[in-house]
Amino acid sequence: MARPKATERTAPEKMQEAFWTLLERKPYVQITISDITRESGLNRSAFYYHYTNIPELADDAIAAIYEQPDVTAFIAHIIRQDENIDALREYALRFVDAPERLASIRRLSLIAGPHGSTGLASQLKSYVVGIWLSVLSLDESRLNPGQRIVLEYASSGMLGILGKAQTLLTPDSIEWLARSAVPDTISQLINSLKDGREH
Repeated sequence: MARPKATERTAPEKMQEAFWTLLERKPYVQITISDITRESGLNRSAFYYHYTNIPELADDAIAAIYEQPDVTAFIAHIIRQDENIDALREYALRFVDAPERLASIRRLSLIAGPHGSTGLASQLKSYVVGIWLSVLSLDESRLNPGQRIVLEYASSGMLGILGKAQTLLTPDSIEWLARSAVPDTISQLINSLKDGREH
């Protein structure tokens, strides 16, 4: 059997790509193994060699986004206050100017949007919260009630924005947002978690 060329995608990569294509077209709960095999051009044996079920494939596809350092850095960078707000806005504009980064944001929006599921959205929310807590050096189990409310409010808002990213995050609106007080307000809200530490 010939080895795949270095540029050729692996079977899991083909199935993950099929997953995202299908999630664009239909709700997550309606995606079947037959859909994945048809869209990826692979057979059921290939699917079952790598995955047990669709949720396992979905976890793998989503983890591939989380492993992209640019996505994690973007989420972390926005709440850091080690630069002035103008520098943060310029960073945001540069980030969304890259097609591969926009593709990742698009995929995150599919998770949080109407074709996603409660489980997928919860996984995404946990990921965002984990980055914020790591950047702020906070332990989730030690948060006080006020911090928990702020964290729930901010992370639910982030999911709401991601779920409507196609209509909310157009090039014009991104330009407007980057020049508005919104990034500073979001940064201050999340950074306010540090003020609630118990001594």
